[in-house]
Amino acid sequence: MLKIKRVSYLFVLLFFIIVLPAKASSNNLKELSGEEKQKALEKLKSFQKDIHSLVASVSQEKQLVILKKKVNVDAKVTMAKPNMLRWDVTKPDRSITVIDGETMTVYHSDIKEAQVYNLSENLIARNTMSFFATAIGGNLDEMEKKFTVSIFSKDGEIIFKLVPLSGMTKRYLSDIIIYYDEETGFPRGFEVTTPKGERTITKLTNIKINPELKSDTFRIALPDDVWITNRPEQINN
Repeated sequence: MLKIKRVSYLFVLLFFIIVLPAKASSNNLKELSGEEKQKALEKLKSFQKDIHSLVASVSQEKQLVILKKKVNVDAKVTMAKPNMLRWDVTKPDRSITVIDGETMTVYHSDIKEAQVYNLSENLIARNTMSFFATAIGGNLDEMEKKFTVSIFSKDGEIIFKLVPLSGMTKRYLSDIIIYYDEETGFPRGFEVTTPKGERTITKLTNIKINPELKSDTFRIALPDDVWITNRPEQINN
C-alpha cells in the first residue's frame, strides 16, 4: 500500500511540476495591463515558436503536511512536443517516468516495480502532459480553459499566476506560479501551493533547447521480472 501511495504522490508531483524560488512578494510585482500582457505574450511566443524539445536539471523542494521535514528531489526532465516527456529522479528514490504520447510508465528500478497507464483512460496522466506542453509554450488560451490567469513582471521575469476554476481542482490546488525568463522565453520553474498550505518549489537549471535526443529517449524496456502493480492480474496473484 505504501508503494502504491508513493506512485500516486508522484502523479501529483508531475501534474504540478514544471518552478522557481520562493513566491515573490506581491509588493514587488507589477501586474500587466491588457496591452502590456499582449506584448509579453507575443514576446514569449516569438521566442518559443522554434522550440521543439528541452532538457533541464530539476531541483525541487516540497513541504508536505504529512511530513515533518522538507523533501528534496533531484531529477532530469526531457520534453519534446507535442506530447513526449521523460522524468529521471535520482533523489530521494530512483525512478523513471516516461510519457510517449500514448502511455505513461513509472518504473522504480531499485524495487523492480512499475505502473503503466493509458493516457486516453487516465485523467492525471493526460493532465500531466497537458500541463507540460502548455507551460513550455506559454499558451494563454489553454491556460484560461482551466485557470484564472494573471500576468506580472519582475526583475527580468514574466510571471503567470494560475488559480483553478474547477471546484474539484480547488480541493487540491490553491495556485500555480510559472516563471519565464523575459529575455529567452524559457520556463525557469514553477511554484505550487495547496489549500493545506503545502508548497512545492521547483527550479530548472542547465536548460538545453532542441538537444539531439536518442531514438529510445521516451521508451522504457521493463525487465521480465518487474511487478506492474496496477494490473489486477498481478496484484491478485
